[in-house]
Formats: sequence, C-alpha cells, structure tokens
Amino acid sequence: MKKSLAVMWTAVALVGLMIVGCNKNDGTGPGDQAPSGVTNEQQALKYYAENDEFVKNDDETYTDNTVDPIEYGTFGKIDASIIPFRFGRFVTSVTRTLTTTIQPGDSVAIVRVDKDIFGTLKILAKVNVTDTAFTLIQKPFHDKSTRNVVFKRFDRDPVRFWLNWLPVATSLVDGGTAPPNDKIDITKVQLFTPGGDTITVTDPNNTYLRYKWLRRLLNGAKDVPEFMGGQAVKLQATVVSASADTDLVALRYGFKGIQKRRTLMTLVSEVNNGGVYTRVYEKTWNAHFHQGLFNAGVDAATKETLFDNDTTKYSVSWWGIPYRVF
Repeated sequence: MKKSLAVMWTAVALVGLMIVGCNKNDGTGPGDQAPSGVTNEQQALKYYAENDEFVKNDDETYTDNTVDPIEYGTFGKIDASIIPFRFGRFVTSVTRTLTTTIQPGDSVAIVRVDKDIFGTLKILAKVNVTDTAFTLIQKPFHDKSTRNVVFKRFDRDPVRFWLNWLPVATSLVDGGTAPPNDKIDITKVQLFTPGGDTITVTDPNNTYLRYKWLRRLLNGAKDVPEFMGGQAVKLQATVVSASADTDLVALRYGFKGIQKRRTLMTLVSEVNNGGVYTRVYEKTWNAHFHQGLFNAGVDAATKETLFDNDTTKYSVSWWGIPYRVF
C-alpha cells in the first residue's frame, strides 16, 4: 500500500496538483517530512487544499494588476456618468478560511476554502466626451468566494499521516461581491468541450469535477475538462440582475502575461420577468498552449460598476470552471 500510495502522490505532483517544487525530502510535500507547520491529518488536508493548483489559480484568474483596455465599448439602455477606457482589478489582501468535513465512513473528506478578498477596481475614464485628460476612479471592493476540494483516504499511517489522504476532485469556485452589494448573480454555466461533452452547472459548490488522471478513485463525477492548445471551446453563462442596463460579462482564461485573456462575452438572449432580467451570454475561445491547471472564469458585473463614477457602485458575480491544458 505504501509503495502504491507514494506512486500516486508522485503522479499528483507531476501534473501540478500539489505545490510547485515538491520533492521527497524538502519538507514541503509528500516524502519523509511533513509540510512545515503540519502536525496532524486535519492540518494536512487543509494544507493540500489551500495549495491545490486550481485553488491557487483563482487569485490569478480574477486579478488584473494592470489597467487594461476596456473591451466593452459603450452600450446599454441609459446614459453613463463616465466613459471608461481601461480598468483593472487590484487585489490587496486575501484571507483564507478552511473547513474540513469528514464524510461518514472516514474514507472521503471535503475541505471548503472560503476567501475574503479586498482590493480596488481602478477605472481610467473620461467624464465628458470632449475631455482631453483621463480621470482615475478607484472603487474599493470586498468579494467573497468558496470552493470545495474532495479528498479520498488511502492509509491510516500514524507516522506519515500527511500521506493518508489524496485530493481527487474539485468543485467550481463561486465568487462575487459580499452582501449587501451583491446585485447580480450567475445562475448557470455550460461548457461545450471539443469532444462533444457538455458540462452544465447550476450549483457551483456542489458540482464536482474529477481529476481525470485519478478517475478510478472517485465514481459518479465528470472529469475536469482537458484541452489541447489551440482547441476551440464554447461557454455559455446565464446571468440574473435587476438592472435595465445590459450587464457586462467577460470570460477570463489563460496563463499570466500574453496568454492571459479578459474578453467580452456576447449577449444572445434576454428575458424581462417583471423587472428581473435573465440574460444569456456566449463566447467561443481557443485554449492557450501553456500546459497546466487553470480556471475559465465567467466575470459578470453590473453596468454601473464600470460606467458610474460613484465609488460605492460595485457589484460582480464570478464562477470558475477548472480545466487542464496538456
């Protein structure tokens, strides 16, 4: 059992599920020493959940760190108070809270990762069309996100306790503005894979995608979608809000630098249910060529988030579908 378990941990490390740089004796991963600060199984579960590549990529997906072109143009049903040209989402602090639940039978564990995210949305805009200079508008924000990581027990070794559990699946990440400013909500996402499969999600934290390379270890779940570089992938998102203005919905995906994208999704349908608007957006994108584990993030914002200079007008909702490029 210990030999096969070590092989499985090695496979996980090779595909990037564990933190980069783990090796047998460095004290930071599977091997002869527990990770630094980890003294029991509960701490080990939290450590590996927090350092899961999909969990870590959440921050990369939804952080801009530069004020980039808007890509949204000017549209909507009423006049805007500002004309934005560039914007960036700057995260200043992330507080993580991890909660472990051992399922009956003591063979499956779920670690919930809650994040409190604070930062500033910076918008470079003109107040009037005739302005010759730009104004920098800064909107402080407080977002929250949740994601679950599933572990399966493979041993009960009291000495090498940090090797007793193996991560086998992840939920989607569900994020957005903390109440009471949560005025927009993603309610459904569909991803159409190049192989003809469709992943439909209406409950992101309870939709689990299995690590395909460990598929025999968890039955009853779809695999994390896998793409080759350059393959075309279609994604649809359903968004609900009370705003008569067309919401702004973007797709975030890719690897940092020139392979990271933030692109507008196209509105394909709209239904007004007594002042509550249900809108469907769509985007086809090509997988980047950088291999690894990432999140395809749907990022929905009310129009006033970017087109109003009131610094309190900020409301977003975002889901992230994990994917692998090989």
